[in-house]
Amino acid sequence: MKYFIDISKQDWLVVFLFAIVFGGVLGSFITVLIGIESLYQGLVTGVIFGLSIFFFSFVLINLSNKYVLKHFDEKFWEFISLSFSFLAGFLGSVVGFCVVKGFNIVEINFPQNILILSFTLIGILTALLGYLLYWIVNIRKIKSDLEKSLIVARLKSLEYQINPHFLFNTLNVLAELTHINPQLAEKTILTFAKYLREVIDEESLITVERELSIVKNFVFIQKVRFPEINVHYNIDPSILEVKIPKLSIQILVENAIKHGIKSRGNIWINGYRQNGKVVIEVIDDGEGFKEIKEGTGLQNLKNRLKHLVNGSLSYYREDNKTVFKIEFNG
Repeated sequence: MKYFIDISKQDWLVVFLFAIVFGGVLGSFITVLIGIESLYQGLVTGVIFGLSIFFFSFVLINLSNKYVLKHFDEKFWEFISLSFSFLAGFLGSVVGFCVVKGFNIVEINFPQNILILSFTLIGILTALLGYLLYWIVNIRKIKSDLEKSLIVARLKSLEYQINPHFLFNTLNVLAELTHINPQLAEKTILTFAKYLREVIDEESLITVERELSIVKNFVFIQKVRFPEINVHYNIDPSILEVKIPKLSIQILVENAIKHGIKSRGNIWINGYRQNGKVVIEVIDDGEGFKEIKEGTGLQNLKNRLKHLVNGSLSYYREDNKTVFKIEFNG
């Protein structure tokens, strides 16, 4: 496993608060224990040391991750990262000491060798805490990656499972068309081939433009069976290159046909940006629903949206229409 401390903003906030609280408490305890000054002055001294060490930790760890580690073989990453963590504690305590000494917050008159030993011990302690932080962050990241890999694996399994009813009905239509309308039969076969090629492609995330291509091929085949199905597209061009889990829109369109409009009616596919998110709506004017029982398709779509693009799926009735809405950052 790579030694790379990829710390989020929330993690840094926790480290910052820990540095203040732990530094303040430790500073107060030591000050009172050795009887140097008041509890308040010890608290201030500890907070200054904590903030100074946090500052150097933030700077040096980010410097190491972004600019240093990539120039070395991975087998040296752990040593380099621990060295930078040690430097953060050592330099942070030196600067903290200089600030306390310069502002005469607490009178510290230790021999130089004792000060250097203290700074070194603080550096070692910071390196150990950094190593602990590394494992906490990376164990969480490993768990997240495993969950994401599981979702992707499930998606791959579903991508290769063509709806047997859709396949059976399409083949029946093609068999009938070859006798009554050979030209339409040929066009339908070519469209069906394009649809299958897109569906079994290995990519799990595709652009909205490619997803709409799958939808249009699917709709073309459905309209051969049900000519009174009408699909209207209203897509903001700025979202066409945004990536989305494959079959996300197609599943909703298929759901709208199967459970909404049945063999006749209208479906609207809207795509736009709103409040920093990409929003995709699939709306139908079918009979609607009193309560939706989420099947495997919708549950899987929710999971894929959540884990692959940090998105969500919602649905509701509005103006005698059924609305399915996808939202995600993009």
